[in-house]
Amino acid sequence: MKQIIRITKDSFFKGVYSGLEDLELYGSFEGSLNVKTLYVKKCGMFIGYVSAENIVVEGEMNADIQTENLHLKSTGVVDGDVMYRNIVIDSGGMLKSLMVQNISKMNNLIKVKKN
Repeated sequence: MKQIIRITKDSFFKGVYSGLEDLELYGSFEGSLNVKTLYVKKCGMFIGYVSAENIVVEGEMNADIQTENLHLKSTGVVDGDVMYRNIVIDSGGMLKSLMVQNISKMNNLIKVKKN
């Protein structure tokens, strides 16, 4: 059975968390996070830095992000630097960033420079 950690709507977490589980964020998280999958729900707010294999955003993130797969839903807002491999932005989703970089293309450029 898949283990999911939930931070409920009326809860607030501040600090650093790292684990192999998925995390559903209904409340607020401020700090640094490293998980397999992060779900920021409509009422969820994340502030800080996150590294995750998958990130699905329905709520708000004011964070620097490093991920394989980013899915920004129609109600989602991301404000911060984003490094990704795959990205999907639904109509209405907002990405406010000074740096959005595709890791795949960056790795290809690095390989070209080495040859």
